[in-house]
Amino acid sequence: MARSRRSERVEVVLPELEEHGGAPGPGEDLDGVLLRGLDLSQAQLADLRLLESSLVGCRLDGASLRGARLVSCVLDDVAATEVDLSGSAWRDVVLSGSRAGVLRLGDAELVRTRVSGCRLHHLDARGADLADVLLEDCVIGELDLTDAVVARVQLVRCRVERLVLSGSRLDGLDVSRADVVRLTGPGDLAGVVLGEVQAVGFAVVLAEHLGARVVPEERADQG
Repeated sequence: MARSRRSERVEVVLPELEEHGGAPGPGEDLDGVLLRGLDLSQAQLADLRLLESSLVGCRLDGASLRGARLVSCVLDDVAATEVDLSGSAWRDVVLSGSRAGVLRLGDAELVRTRVSGCRLHHLDARGADLADVLLEDCVIGELDLTDAVVARVQLVRCRVERLVLSGSRLDGLDVSRADVVRLTGPGDLAGVVLGEVQAVGFAVVLAEHLGARVVPEERADQG
């Protein structure tokens, strides 16, 4: 079993912010601003850059922030049926109290990021690069880490209905304090930290992954 290497809990302290008067545009560079209560549904905000800024109480239904750059930012009470942040970069970011049907983070880079108290039906982090990331007190339908590179990522007091690890490269994924219902594509688990009860619960999945055929006890007894 891998040894847990816990990263520090990310806290972002922002300077006094200036409220932004309206919706930002694609590629805009914003520094020290507050985006509050905006309806950004269907907004095309590719390559938006946010530095020491906050996004509070905004709707992002169908919004595209592909390639966005977020540094030292706080996102709170954000809601979206689906939001696309593929290829974005997050550094020293806190996402809290938010909910989304689909949060797309494919090929994104998250460094020193905390996701707290969020409800996410589908978190798509396929091909993402995650380092020093904490997910705490979250409810997640599916967490897809297919082909992701994961280092020092923790899930604490989270419930994950399905965790997908196909093709992922893991160097410290700690799920020992999370409730993970189903594990898919376990691959190489050398970098995963599991609780003892979790390991027993995933025994069938792991055995089948290693080539064993698992049958009910009655059939096994019959020979």
